[in-house]
Amino acid sequence: MPDLVPRPQPTRAASAVVLVLSAVGFTAVYVAGVLTRPGQVLENRALDASTFLASPGGLLSLVSAANIGIALGVLVLLGVALRRFRATARAVGVVLVSTVLSQLLKNGLLARPDFVGDVSANTLPSGHTVAYASVLFALLIVLPSKPRTIAALAASVVLGVVVVQLLAFGWHRSSDVVAGLLLVTGVMALAHLVLPDRGAPPVRSDSGTRTLLALGAVVGGVLIVASIAFAATLALDTSLATTHALLLASQIMCLAVVSLAVMTVLWVQRSAPARLASRGAPLAHSGA
Repeated sequence: MPDLVPRPQPTRAASAVVLVLSAVGFTAVYVAGVLTRPGQVLENRALDASTFLASPGGLLSLVSAANIGIALGVLVLLGVALRRFRATARAVGVVLVSTVLSQLLKNGLLARPDFVGDVSANTLPSGHTVAYASVLFALLIVLPSKPRTIAALAASVVLGVVVVQLLAFGWHRSSDVVAGLLLVTGVMALAHLVLPDRGAPPVRSDSGTRTLLALGAVVGGVLIVASIAFAATLALDTSLATTHALLLASQIMCLAVVSLAVMTVLWVQRSAPARLASRGAPLAHSGA
């Protein structure tokens, strides 16, 4: 009888790549959007097209320390019920580390120089984006493969609505939102490197997950190409760079990053198949 040796290795190389790319992307967004005069001018013009609402209600009104605590409690209970203890520890770590790190960066470590007479304080990364992204990504970490696919679709919709509202209501600039998404994505990848799964049954992505990964990558790619094409058009004809056009471009770009970020979480969640370690037996895969 061949011995089944379960050695599911979450793709550590993939996690490392995601962590590095997230850190590089975060730095690039901060430099381009905050530390350069053209970046500040463009983002402030997009901000001028927003309709500021101090209390818009809906999803934005749900972000608070108490509600984040409740979400953490629900995640822990769910993880214990599913007996996914290491995944639950990762999920809680993602929420806590992302939240603390975002506040440290926004309120102390990062500065916003005044290039355009803008005396507002630094708002990068967006705390609302970090709150929603960290909780939703944590949910995707805790859930098993099959329900994770449906949850990823719901998470994409919720997070998409949040980032569009943050821009439309003038609460944040696009660099704040994108930096928040990259921060949580990087922390998620770090959590997988620090606390990988061990001793769990080997898992392969099911057809639904693979389809969603492909669809999300396509949607994100198309939106990014559209953003680049729009930026190139505005560069060639600056008369088209109205405040509303810039706001729309910012929202499209942020939706692209939402799609790619959620797909990245699903991608990192994959596990390697187990091996049949007897007489050179081939790899054996168990579906999930």
